[in-house]
Amino acid sequence: MDVALDGYSQLKTNYQKSGNILSYMRVQIDKFEDNEMVLLLLCSGRRRSFDVPRELLPEGARAGDVFELSFAHDREETERLAVENKSLLDDLLGRDG
Repeated sequence: MDVALDGYSQLKTNYQKSGNILSYMRVQIDKFEDNEMVLLLLCSGRRRSFDVPRELLPEGARAGDVFELSFAHDREETERLAVENKSLLDDLLGRDG
C-alpha cells in the first residue's frame, strides 16, 4: 500500500474517532488557464475536474503534478459563524437576538 495513502487512512481514522469528518482525494494538474486558474482532475478515474486559483498551489507546481487534498469539517468554526450570522441578520431586521 502507498505509504502516503496509508498515512491519510490513519489520519482519517483518528479524525473520525474524534467525531469530525475528513475526506481525502488525489488530483492532478491538467493545465493552467489564463495564468490565474488551474484545472485539476480527480485521479480516481471518474473524469471530473474543477478549477482552483493558482495561488493555492505551491510555487513551482506544473502540469502533470499530483497533489493530495483533504477536507476537514471544523464544527467549532461552523457554530461560531452561525451565531455571528444570526446576530447580523437580527441587527439588519431590527430584531432582538
